[in-house]
Amino acid sequence: MNDNIIRQTKTGRLVIRSKHRRHSIRAAIYTAILHTIGSTCLLAGTLQLFCLSLDADDLFLGLLNFAIWAGAPFLLAGMSLMRRFGKRRILVLWAGVIPAVFMASTPIVPLAAHLQWLPTTWALYWLLQAVFLRSASDSIGAAGWFPVLQDNVPSRITGKFFGTFRMYWQTSVLVSTLLIAWFLGREPAWWKFTLVFAIGEVCFILKIFAMRQLKEKPPAEPVKTPPSVWTVLKRTARHRETRIFLGYVLSYNIASFMCLPFQIKFLKELGYSAGFIVAATSMISVGALLCLRFWGKLADRFGNRSTFGASHIGMAIVLAGWLIVDRNAFSGVLVFVLYGLWSVFQSGNSIAQTRHMFHSVPESDQSGLVVVNMMLTLSVAVAPLVSGLFLWLSSGWQATSGALNANHYHMLFALAAVLLAVPHAMGKHFQTAKENSTVEVFVVVTRPLISLFGSLIALPRKRNNKH
Repeated sequence: MNDNIIRQTKTGRLVIRSKHRRHSIRAAIYTAILHTIGSTCLLAGTLQLFCLSLDADDLFLGLLNFAIWAGAPFLLAGMSLMRRFGKRRILVLWAGVIPAVFMASTPIVPLAAHLQWLPTTWALYWLLQAVFLRSASDSIGAAGWFPVLQDNVPSRITGKFFGTFRMYWQTSVLVSTLLIAWFLGREPAWWKFTLVFAIGEVCFILKIFAMRQLKEKPPAEPVKTPPSVWTVLKRTARHRETRIFLGYVLSYNIASFMCLPFQIKFLKELGYSAGFIVAATSMISVGALLCLRFWGKLADRFGNRSTFGASHIGMAIVLAGWLIVDRNAFSGVLVFVLYGLWSVFQSGNSIAQTRHMFHSVPESDQSGLVVVNMMLTLSVAVAPLVSGLFLWLSSGWQATSGALNANHYHMLFALAAVLLAVPHAMGKHFQTAKENSTVEVFVVVTRPLISLFGSLIALPRKRNNKH
């Protein structure tokens, strides 16, 4: 134990000294900002737009978005490594150094494809394997992230810290996304993708140095015989409330996330520019920044079940809203509104999920939280894989009747909206001490949203009526 960093309280508890704790908290914020900017450059809409420029089909986009999240099961391996080697060590190596190595070739791929050093198919699948390996490695290291934060953040300021933390994170996403949208323009040349990917790789490398500044406490007591991964999984599955919640998480995340990657391709096929599409996705951060605090207070006041219900209804309306998106001024504004509203209702559901997770997973077995988080991430990974397969199988489907012109993307949007009925039915069985009606919550939520977005939608209508 390093006495310069760790001290012992009067009760015998080991804590990090204040000076080092403050330094470590700053390092955690820098780590999150660099990780966010790096991921926005290397893994978000820019990567998908580059793959589309190489004529990637729907099935490949589904595989790509699956690979981004598919490393979740490796989180369990991270738990075992953390017990052996410590939190910071696995965080720096597995979530810092190794992901940066796996993604190092990404900036070269646009150049290699442009000069035809790599066939298009090889370039696409090279990116796919790099993204998956990064996801697996990052998940192993992520096992040490929250324990390190727990070591450094005093319990009396946990709420304030995570509020500030999320604000920095979402602001980083928003600013970096808007800058990328401006830089890419309408039809970006290959070198623009190379430069954006290179900036992302630099951020991943700088993140390693920020991680090295994190401090950790030694284990309070040596672990005698840690349970095996299989034991942890069986123990979690044995608890009825946790099983129901896992089913809910799987059904909700598949329905709400299955359209997200393919909305980019849908807009591209309608003729929207790359810059417009990336700028529109920035509304996801705007929606979260505007409403996270509001949803937290609402969930505390009305309970989880009604918050779940309001988010299901809102999300279904938002997904159905994509059915009327076309290539006109009204739709241009509507796309921004739909991305923003998707984030609003997703943020509400996410907060209710977190609150219910702590309620449904017994305190006597907190390893269940790791399993729930793993399943949550896996369900987000499975969603684009399912929808990519659906779009691939239904490719070429078209229905035209008068002014109506629908294709397989419209089928996907309608299917996702209908599928939300499954988690909505399951959510009715959730019960905590304080619950109110979904209708009451939905009225409270929609009142400010109508005021905020209603005028934006109305403006293009007035403009179109003049023609």
